[in-house]
Amino acid sequence: MKRLSICIVTQQYRSVISGIGLHARNLLYGLHRDGHRITLLTQAAQKDDTVPEDVEVMTVQGFPLLERSHARWISLAWQFANKLRSMNIDRFDIVHFTDAREALWFAGYHPATIGNVNDFYAAQLQPLSYYAQHYADAWKRWLYYLFVHYCERLTFHKLSALIANSEYTRRAIQVAYRLTPGKLFRCFKCINFDIYEASKLSYHSSEGMVLFVGGNLQRKGLQVLIKAAPLIVKRRPDIKFYVVGYDNNIPKMQKLCRQLGVEANFIFLGWLPNDEVRRLYLEADIFAMPSLSEAFGVALLEALASGVPVVATRVGGIPEFIQHGINGLLIEPNNPRELAESILKLLEDVDMAAQLGQQGRITAQHFGLEQMLKCTYRVYELVLGISSLC
Repeated sequence: MKRLSICIVTQQYRSVISGIGLHARNLLYGLHRDGHRITLLTQAAQKDDTVPEDVEVMTVQGFPLLERSHARWISLAWQFANKLRSMNIDRFDIVHFTDAREALWFAGYHPATIGNVNDFYAAQLQPLSYYAQHYADAWKRWLYYLFVHYCERLTFHKLSALIANSEYTRRAIQVAYRLTPGKLFRCFKCINFDIYEASKLSYHSSEGMVLFVGGNLQRKGLQVLIKAAPLIVKRRPDIKFYVVGYDNNIPKMQKLCRQLGVEANFIFLGWLPNDEVRRLYLEADIFAMPSLSEAFGVALLEALASGVPVVATRVGGIPEFIQHGINGLLIEPNNPRELAESILKLLEDVDMAAQLGQQGRITAQHFGLEQMLKCTYRVYELVLGISSLC
């Protein structure tokens, strides 16, 4: 196997707050294990003591105020470009951005620059009326997506290759930006299946626990879950909804809980360390993520690995790994009543819930590190014109 010198550029490493951080850790671990020479470029606040000693770590300062913002990539793109240009970038065979947008001011400076495409929301830009219907921050969101759409169009054409996280994302990006054929590939994200224990599924509990995990809470449908809650509480008064994640719209979500009389049923936990989230998967009776749109959904994959029955929406890349009635339940987006009915069905049908949970565990095993690396190596081979990485 040819050994490569690879620079991984990522906004997240120490703190995993989205699929980007999880992918960065898995990618570095796998490439390093296979003997490649790795340089990690990340924020100073993301430097982690668990990085292997022979991995070179370079940092930029980042902006702490933007650390939890979805717009954090904008300032980091500028800092990453400046840092890379100050280095001898010719020593790298590959420069790999875990968020392709962060190559905004660097794309074109290295002949083998690759970026992961983690969503399609800016590519499939909707009219303002759509955001006004579904989001409390409609104007801000529409203007942000408009800006991102322009940046992605500019950046993606300059990159050597792009790796989408689902087939839906790949097609959406290809159509929206009319990329050169053969530049855009699909490689699913992965999880370390071995660290996820199987849930004991406490359906004998009269209370019940529904878990929601994710950032960008409105897009992931938290408001839909809150609207479904009164219908569920009517039959299960003591049920608890645990919400892991944070964005600036949390106060509006809490206000909606109060308006619908379910404030006592919702517990907002903010961001939690990965081991605590895994513990919650084990304790949950159901994992619900009724996204309005979703490129892939790593949290759903984590729930499957934990054997928790999932309720998700039939959107984006989700149907590529969740089959309705086989390893989860799929509903239409923005449908609180259907969501409530699906959650109640799983709470009341122990056999169905257990079967879905068991099949979910089986599904998750097909999204491991080796599958992701094999796919990534194929992209590297095509970009470098070699055939000896796998």
